[in-house]
Amino acid sequence: MDEIVPVILGALFAAFLWYRDAGRTRSLLSVFAVVLSAATATVLSGEYLKSWTYLLLDLSETSLGFTVGFAIARYSLRPEESLGAVMQRTQSLPLAASGPAPRPEIKIP
Repeated sequence: MDEIVPVILGALFAAFLWYRDAGRTRSLLSVFAVVLSAATATVLSGEYLKSWTYLLLDLSETSLGFTVGFAIARYSLRPEESLGAVMQRTQSLPLAASGPAPRPEIKIP
């Protein structure tokens, strides 16, 4: 059960940062939040008493949570910029030429 905590922390921080900041600020805060939540999970679970290498495991789990959190925030929480909205926008554009594309001529010597 302790191994799910960094993933959940990462996903929550990612969803929060998705709305809070953009660009370079989001990237820098993401790195800070991953390290902070991994260190918090390591210390709160008491794994640091055995070895600090557990921090590396928690870093990878938190990074996984961040990836999931960013994906959820990107495609679910902002429907106006979701993939479906982009597809509808591109389908409504007029085509340059109507009808099928011309077939290239193949010459056999």
